[in-house]
Amino acid sequence: MSPRVSVVTTVYNGEPYCARAIPSILSQEYEDFEYIIVDDGSTDGTSSFLSQVARSDPRVRVFSPGRLGRARALNFGIEQATSDYIAVQDFDDISYPSRLAVQVDYLDKQETVAAIGAYYVLHDDNRQERYVRRPPVVHQDIVRAMAKYIPLAHTLVTLRKTAWAQACGYPEVEDIEDLRLWIRLVSLGWQLANVPVLLGEHWVHQNSYWHQNFAYRTRQASLRKVQREAISTLGLPAWMHIYPTGRGLYAFLPPAVKRFARRRFVGISEREQR
Repeated sequence: MSPRVSVVTTVYNGEPYCARAIPSILSQEYEDFEYIIVDDGSTDGTSSFLSQVARSDPRVRVFSPGRLGRARALNFGIEQATSDYIAVQDFDDISYPSRLAVQVDYLDKQETVAAIGAYYVLHDDNRQERYVRRPPVVHQDIVRAMAKYIPLAHTLVTLRKTAWAQACGYPEVEDIEDLRLWIRLVSLGWQLANVPVLLGEHWVHQNSYWHQNFAYRTRQASLRKVQREAISTLGLPAWMHIYPTGRGLYAFLPPAVKRFARRRFVGISEREQR
């Protein structure tokens, strides 16, 4: 009998973070899951570590298809899943013990919701900041927020495999594949949600693979393009184009001013945590 949930993680050279995601998933209160880990062509000690984990826990299934890139590796991992619920988990982040239980219960009760996120702690090593981020929880507010920022923390999203398949999977692009998928899902008639519960922690690392290969301002330009796509595709008010336009200036602001702009003008709910 297939498990209720397939947790999917992709990793590329994640040896420094081996003590984060895997222990947090294997210690979940909700136990009816399999854990699919896609080794996306690692060249460090990640592959050896994953082999040891798979031998020690039968819930863990490791795949090594070679270097695919983030979006293709995600699609590959979900294709291997035997469950209808797919819980995404980044290798360098953690999920709190109640994460799967809370999100499975929500999806069981809300059949029109394709993807569910949550509140989370954000560790920004680039700016030396740590705060609780509380994204909107209601579908309509999440859709409007797409013009401003990415309103679901991808590392804490659980989604229906049927919805993912209907949207033809993650767009196989180099960046912002999550927001692009959320736009597709909403355009297909699905709803999105966040539970107002703190369910995990997300790190932004200066030395991460992404930061080594994509300049911050390049990402801002990509996000600006996808935000405009959200406005046009989802029928948001034309005046909301001020947000992606303003993102071009945001990339040049000092950290303190960025924080003020996020919270005062964009409306992102954040609470400092020491």
